[in-house]
Amino acid sequence: MARLPNSIGKYKVTAQLAKGGMGAVYKAEHPTLDRSLVLKKLTLRGSASVRERFKREALIMMDFKSDYIVDVYDHFREGSSYYIVQEFVDGVSLEELLQRERYLPNEVALRIFRDCSHALKYAHERGVVHRDIKPGNILISNEGHVKLVDFGIASIRDEGDDSVLTREGMTLGTPSYMSPEQFHDTRSVDKRADIYSLGVMLYEMTTGKKPFPGNISAETLRLIQQGKYPPPRKVNPKVNRFVARMIKRCMKPNMRRRFQDLAPVIRIVDRHLRSRDSTSDRAILHAYLGGQPFVAGKPRRRRGLLAAFLLVILAGLGGGGYYLYLKGYQYEYLWPDRYGALQVSVRVPRGPKDADELYVGAELFQDDNKDVPAVPGVTFIFHPDPLRETQEYVVLESQRVYVEAGAYRLKVTAENELYWESFLLQPRSVQRDAAATQNGRIISVSQESARALPLSVSYQVADAATGEDLTGAAELRVFDGTSWRNMADTSGSDLLTGGVRRFRFSRAGYFPEEYSLMVYPFQNDLVLQARLWPHPGRIVVSSGEPGIALHVDGEDTYLSGGVQPERTAVPQTATEPVALLMLPGRHTITATRGTASPARIQLRVISGTQQELNLKINTDDGSLSFDAGQRRPAPELGE
Repeated sequence: MARLPNSIGKYKVTAQLAKGGMGAVYKAEHPTLDRSLVLKKLTLRGSASVRERFKREALIMMDFKSDYIVDVYDHFREGSSYYIVQEFVDGVSLEELLQRERYLPNEVALRIFRDCSHALKYAHERGVVHRDIKPGNILISNEGHVKLVDFGIASIRDEGDDSVLTREGMTLGTPSYMSPEQFHDTRSVDKRADIYSLGVMLYEMTTGKKPFPGNISAETLRLIQQGKYPPPRKVNPKVNRFVARMIKRCMKPNMRRRFQDLAPVIRIVDRHLRSRDSTSDRAILHAYLGGQPFVAGKPRRRRGLLAAFLLVILAGLGGGGYYLYLKGYQYEYLWPDRYGALQVSVRVPRGPKDADELYVGAELFQDDNKDVPAVPGVTFIFHPDPLRETQEYVVLESQRVYVEAGAYRLKVTAENELYWESFLLQPRSVQRDAAATQNGRIISVSQESARALPLSVSYQVADAATGEDLTGAAELRVFDGTSWRNMADTSGSDLLTGGVRRFRFSRAGYFPEEYSLMVYPFQNDLVLQARLWPHPGRIVVSSGEPGIALHVDGEDTYLSGGVQPERTAVPQTATEPVALLMLPGRHTITATRGTASPARIQLRVISGTQQELNLKINTDDGSLSFDAGQRRPAPELGE
């Protein structure tokens, strides 16, 4: 038996955890941090492609910072071997847990499944597909933390050297967990292959068996391609209907009928788990790993009925307050100047799927024209609307959500179509004044029949302030990897689905708007609804007298201009001139002080110009008056 090395690099080796033909795994200690680590060793005398995958695994995982993925701290070469330094998880692998228990209780399996979904969602959002999801690559700490490991055969979208590591038609992965499409060509699979493997793993966790025979024969491949496996509830009657439905949806042999993304998976499982037990997820896994039998929490139905009964009483006593809260009336009446209402409606052509099987999802992002972060806490849940369906279409509608008024972008995925729209959400106090938004802003998406590759792009461009159609006057450019090219000069074969696509809308006198979008292979119709904000004009008010109230169009707030307009308080006058950065158009400026006669002036704000206003005070009666001064170009306003 080979002697255990005292140290490798700067790390002190304390134990050997595993050994194979191409390397070994050691437990080690960091020299200064008093922390246990894992050293994965690869002997460099092996295949060049294996060495490249090993290096690439380190590069991928060093960039990942997720609570659900094992951290990688370092990678280095010493002698004839290459090493990865990663987090030590004190616990067991899911494979070891299944060997010990045979199968897991539904609620335990779902918590592991949900945490694995979080890990993969994080990787997928960064363009990485794992391609080897199996129980051996899932670690569970004694404290109940679930961690995904081993990105050795992961694919990175848009990385050119993957063609070297994975040739077309080549198969990589663990056959028992691979999706049907992965057997044909591992290189071209997307995140839906990982979703399939998650379904296989959930099947094994809850039944103790794999859905297909372990020997990969022609007959086994036929069963996988047709999706013919023993129903999990027949293998183990303890598998509940929720788990069985989740397995079925993840393991659809046709990848277009599976979940298309892990966000709805996480949302659905979270909703189910919250209805079962309020105990901490970590505590449940910690107790189960410690050998304590899992006792399913009673459904909260009885407690829910009691709570509902008490709430009905309280609602009656309080004048229906709880009902009003559920309906969002606190936003309608307590904060109508701060929050706006938003609803999404999606029309989808009828097809082989039932309405509740269609994949429709929406995400809301803050339109800061920079990072475009997702709006936290906003989840759209879609339900079929049978009153609006026709022979040709079904309609799914989200609930009404309330968010702070401001500029947003909405991403809607409807089966194979990706739809983006940027818009300004007005507060309820403004929405209620317009017939179209009395009940809130409704964004409607109508999906047409799917078309084949290449990527088809259609768009509309409008003035974000006035709604004026700018489509004919605006220019759309697409980034080809090295430079921006006019969309009109781009042929169909140049613009394909699969990868990140960048688009830029521009027009003279307006700030450009840029989209950087991940377009998946099945999303061959891209609809862009762009809203361009005009360059503002500046109004400078000079008075020399501080504390005089100013109003714009009769309001004490106004929509200030810029790359990202926002509602801003109108300032009072000061000893120095005060400036208002305003959207183009006709506006009325009013000045008031005490009981004195106010001053009012109507003027036209022009993009890229500065208008001087002098506010005068009559020494006899204290009345106010405006004098329009010089208007001059202000080119910096368009920067």
